[in-house]
Amino acid sequence: MKKYIRSLFCLFAIIALFVCGCASVPSTSKVVERINQPPPGKALVNFHRPSSFGKPVAYPIFDTNGKMLTDMRGASLTQVVLDPGQATFIGWAEHVSIVQADLAPDKIYDIMVDVAPGWVTANIFLSPMTKNDARRSKLVDFSRREKWTIAINPNSPRVAEYEASQHARVEQIKKDFLNGEKSDRVKVLSKDDCR
Repeated sequence: MKKYIRSLFCLFAIIALFVCGCASVPSTSKVVERINQPPPGKALVNFHRPSSFGKPVAYPIFDTNGKMLTDMRGASLTQVVLDPGQATFIGWAEHVSIVQADLAPDKIYDIMVDVAPGWVTANIFLSPMTKNDARRSKLVDFSRREKWTIAINPNSPRVAEYEASQHARVEQIKKDFLNGEKSDRVKVLSKDDCR
């Protein structure tokens, strides 16, 4: 009887993972061609999610202006071209994850979108790939595993709706993490952490 109850619980947990994950973020992305270098004078930030674990669970990443940069799913890559200087990336699944980056012109930076088991959905978080990160040697392998390069469709009304619906959440995260009691949980990507 205990085995049956345990199996039933596991089945409900798996169903909750897929249902909650799929419903949380509207699909707002399109498949695009991968780029190898930033445009002159710009910086390129690659968000890698090579794992298929938690694949249907979308992971929204925002900037500090409340602009949605991506809604990543498993086995994908998102590339964001930015002006050099300070940039902040905010993501959340079960927990909030923030990376503050100092970007140099004409350089490429990498941030892993790591996935781990969570209570209700996959726990997804941002991990800046610093110069000393052992996973740097696996970037070629990650590229093979990332089946799609996706980009946000900025003209989609769903993007604007989702950004508006998450505005208060982004503002609260900024208050807590950038200027508040959780600032020690902000991860850093320095100018020298480039390829």
